[in-house]
Amino acid sequence: MAENPAPIPASNPNAALKDSSTSLTSIVRPWSQSSTPVWALSSLFFATSVIPPRPGLPPIVHRLGFGAIFAGAGYVLSTGDTRNGSGISTAWSLIYLFLNFRKSLKAPRHPISLALTAATLASSTIYGSEYFVLQEDEE
Repeated sequence: MAENPAPIPASNPNAALKDSSTSLTSIVRPWSQSSTPVWALSSLFFATSVIPPRPGLPPIVHRLGFGAIFAGAGYVLSTGDTRNGSGISTAWSLIYLFLNFRKSLKAPRHPISLALTAATLASSTIYGSEYFVLQEDEE
């Protein structure tokens, strides 16, 4: 029989995640401190901006604007400022999802819209975990 883990104090609700996430930390941390994922997301937004407006696609202004913002977040991360870079990436990823998540799932669906939404959701997960969970113990 396996032993039960020690109880977690109520003052630190993320302690369970940190204790059980040694492997999660080793998997997510290199990506969440790297500028590669957010630059890939930026490139995806810029690449889709050449596609003319169609039903189910985000407006071109969104694709260009978010591409530029994610490129800026990549620059911040490349300078070594993981706190602000991951915060910018997380915040703007969540804003994009707030504006376009439901639209991308409604008919008429477009595969490019779904790809943008999935990539942005992945970005918010990667950089959000760095910003909200993994950096807490460094302060």
